[in-house]
Amino acid sequence: MSFTQQNETNLHTGPDGKICDGCDKRCEFGIDYFYRHTKRLEEWFCPTIDGQPIKQYKGPNGQIIDATREAPYEDGVVKSAKQRAIELAHEIVKYCDHYKTR
Repeated sequence: MSFTQQNETNLHTGPDGKICDGCDKRCEFGIDYFYRHTKRLEEWFCPTIDGQPIKQYKGPNGQIIDATREAPYEDGVVKSAKQRAIELAHEIVKYCDHYKTR
């Protein structure tokens, strides 16, 4: 059968799309802020999956992908950083050993 969403299997239906539907574990997505020294001390973030910060992950063909991003400094942009982390988590979970595809 071709594309279908009748069973709503992978819609990530939790609050604000923060729940993975890839398996029965139903991991929650979030954001982790941390500091990194570059030219100066900067605030960065990465997505979390089930509370575990994901700074790197293996993508297609086993390549290591950096999941960290520099946090924006402007007020009111924090929500977009959180949304960016959740969107990235949605991509990362597709490489989880427990994520089920049809």
